[in-house]
Amino acid sequence: MACAVLLGALALALIPGPAARAADPAVGDPGLKVAPISYVVLADESGSLKGPDLDREKDAAALAALGELSPESRVGVVGFGSGSGVKPPVDVVCPMTAVSDPAVATCADKLHARTDQEGNNTDIPAAIRQGVSMLRSAPAGQPKVLFVLTDGAMAVAPGEGYGTDAARIPGELDKALTTALTEAKAAGIQIWPLGFGSGIDAAQLNRIADGGAPSICSNRPEDKPKAITVKDSGEVVQTLRKAFGTARCAGVTQTDSTDVNGEADLNVTIPAIATDVVIQVQKANEHIETTFFDPDGKQVDNAPGTEHRGQGSRTETLRVTDPVAGKWRIHLKAPAGASGPVSAAALWQGVVKSYVQLNPPQPTAGEPVKFSVFLQTREKNLTDPAALKGVVVSGHIEGPGLKADIPLRAGDKGEFFSDYRIPAGTTGQVSFTGTITAPGVSGTREVKAVTLGGGPASALAEIRWGDTTIEPGGSVAGTVSWKVNDTRPHTLRVVADFPADTGVRITGAEQKVTAGSDEFGFKLAFGKNIAKGDHTGRVRVLDTTDGDKVLFETTRTVTVEPPPGFWDRYLWMVIGAVVLIALLLGLLGYLARRRGRARRIGPIALRLYRDGQPIGVETRPLDERAEAMWFRLDTTGFPPQLIPLYQHEPGTSWIVRRTAATGTLDVETPLGAHLHLDMGRSTEIEPGLALGCTDDRVQGGSPTEGSASGDPYNPYGSAAPTAAPPRPYGEGAYGSDQPYNPYGPYGSGPASDPGPGAGPDDTTFGYGPPR
Repeated sequence: MACAVLLGALALALIPGPAARAADPAVGDPGLKVAPISYVVLADESGSLKGPDLDREKDAAALAALGELSPESRVGVVGFGSGSGVKPPVDVVCPMTAVSDPAVATCADKLHARTDQEGNNTDIPAAIRQGVSMLRSAPAGQPKVLFVLTDGAMAVAPGEGYGTDAARIPGELDKALTTALTEAKAAGIQIWPLGFGSGIDAAQLNRIADGGAPSICSNRPEDKPKAITVKDSGEVVQTLRKAFGTARCAGVTQTDSTDVNGEADLNVTIPAIATDVVIQVQKANEHIETTFFDPDGKQVDNAPGTEHRGQGSRTETLRVTDPVAGKWRIHLKAPAGASGPVSAAALWQGVVKSYVQLNPPQPTAGEPVKFSVFLQTREKNLTDPAALKGVVVSGHIEGPGLKADIPLRAGDKGEFFSDYRIPAGTTGQVSFTGTITAPGVSGTREVKAVTLGGGPASALAEIRWGDTTIEPGGSVAGTVSWKVNDTRPHTLRVVADFPADTGVRITGAEQKVTAGSDEFGFKLAFGKNIAKGDHTGRVRVLDTTDGDKVLFETTRTVTVEPPPGFWDRYLWMVIGAVVLIALLLGLLGYLARRRGRARRIGPIALRLYRDGQPIGVETRPLDERAEAMWFRLDTTGFPPQLIPLYQHEPGTSWIVRRTAATGTLDVETPLGAHLHLDMGRSTEIEPGLALGCTDDRVQGGSPTEGSASGDPYNPYGSAAPTAAPPRPYGEGAYGSDQPYNPYGPYGSGPASDPGPGAGPDDTTFGYGPPR
């Protein structure tokens, strides 16, 4: 604890060192953003569409317009039928417009089912040509996509742009489609057809999908543009959402849906790798209200980094930048008279880039080099295994006479690496390329080039690390091992780049060295307000006398754990103290119980003696477990009697107690005087009259041979003999072999004849000869 406090104080006292240099590469890349795309939704307006079918097309077009990830993307919406004297075959209801423009929220509402006079057939080639024309204005290099929504095969009537000969029209349409697809492929435009209903031509839709440009995401079969067919328009929205996500290299969460009548909740789960998300809510009734909550339960409708659009319409979206990963909740509330089905899903993308790291940074031919690739987001390197699930990182090396794919394996803290030995004799520039592919992540790559053949390096360095798990305000120690191969002096400097909120400071960062080898230490001290968890940064050793040449570079993750609380620090001490107290209390209780048992009066018997001879019968306590017995001495009759009492009677009762320390008996007279009563010896209580006692537990005064010493009542006495079982009151002399005594168990009366051989001392009670 003292160490942690001291290190925390040191971290506060340190001032920024040479690590804070503008030229240092940042951890993460704040400039990373979702790449914008340009896309057009072509919606069928032919006469075969029923009312609900057209509504679903409108919903799908609105979702495509509002549910895009990049606010810089551009969208157009085109309705199409067939040419007539009244209208052309296409109806541009929304020209190419930035998706951030409020106008895109309602432009799909202009779609309508065509009448016979407007041309209500299906001229798909004309629609594709219109989409290609609109997408030609997209910025160079920007992905371009066409989505075609239709409930039937292409067909036109005579006089609708393909001549008047009905027999020739199918061939002319086919030629027109081929031309349109050729133009789309030449322009780099993907085409994703979506057919619904029973009148579609699946083969024709597949031809359209194959005729456009290939996927911009990867060469995976699942990313290839394809035709999708569904049985009815009720599945159009969900199907377009999935096609849209695949076309723009994004992921789509599982759809959650419910019927709302009052209040209800929907949930979507955002993966850990997602950096940009659009939560899309589709409602049958525009009056149903939505409220969004992140996994921490915080309402985020208008929080920084969010944009809520489409309120009061059937399509609502929430765009979130750098979302909290986990389960998001959409609360739905339908006012009186409003109800209906609602569905929700999220379109997401992980905006990352690869970062290539080599150690040593300037390798030589014939020596091994560690080729590492890390994933960077806007703020940091990705180290969470959950975020890296499904990520594939590949390496490639290329140079003069050298070309090889290098498999990279996953290491700790987000590193993908391989140890590679550059072939001896290799000279010239060699490039190391790292490429990332993953679902929801577009392929990213970085190239790091080195030049070989310059001879041995003038200086070399390497870093070893101590423990990288710290408390807030703690420090991480490192050691730089260096070697200088020439005669010049060199200044080595350690620089560290971590996110700004870590408050990192570096000490011992600079060292002047000359020919030879040695090492020096440094420390990275972190701020007291650093958040718990992993914090990743890059640490490099530079040779400042050689143009800040990088001698060593490493990515290091520091794990911050909160300082242990009271229970973390002292739990075992508390447990030990509790156990000790419990043992002590147990011992005290045992001793108290033992002392209490020792004070119990127990199975004693009292008898009066005159002139050394026993008179009357013995008297016993009414409760052997009590700590005292009371009796009254009656000398008015003959013989005198000991009359047991149930309680103390002031002025008349005698009290007998057992002394716990010795086990002997203490007799208190009615006048308060105390007599000591020993077993086997009578004590005079008045002239000519004595009181004696026996104790069943110590018959004879010594334990029987072979028996255990001690007893449960008196730890100071010996074990009771095994003979002489308990006897009931009133039979003989309390269970003796003497005949029944007519005076009862407590009274006196004529002594029983002891029989032949009985001595005058009546050894039945173990007194022996009287003294």
